[in-house]
Amino acid sequence: MKIVCTFCNTMIQAGSSPDEPVSHGICRSCYNQILNQYGFNMRKFLNMLDAPVFLVDSDVNILAANTLAIEMTKKPVAEVRGTICGKVLECINAYLSEGCGKTAFCPDCAIRASVNETYKTGLPVTRRPAVVSLKIRDVPEELHFFPVHTKRRSRRAAPS
Repeated sequence: MKIVCTFCNTMIQAGSSPDEPVSHGICRSCYNQILNQYGFNMRKFLNMLDAPVFLVDSDVNILAANTLAIEMTKKPVAEVRGTICGKVLECINAYLSEGCGKTAFCPDCAIRASVNETYKTGLPVTRRPAVVSLKIRDVPEELHFFPVHTKRRSRRAAPS
């Protein structure tokens, strides 16, 4: 997918063919200009959201995160920013020799699939259930994002 800056029309990411759809983003130059002109603070904006949020690039490297996301990782901001999401979340597959995004398990990753879908279509993906397999203190665990809950049907006695 070709990505073009919404403000100045600069090519941010070239597509592999002229027929590819176009998505829009913001180039670094326009981002800096807006930041200087309007004082927009991405972290302040992200902190207004009531869920853990990571702002990521197309390779799922974390560009910014809100306080809830930082607290969830239990890592300092400096260790989170610029790091690939699988490493930050301690995904067990991110520590395989191929690395995050390149293992045989990664195509099934709901987080990576959501990011890829957003970059491909330009549309947001929200509240998609995801499970990350973690290895914390050498004990496998699962971290569930927006788990799907099944409702139990209550069995009532028929009225007599």
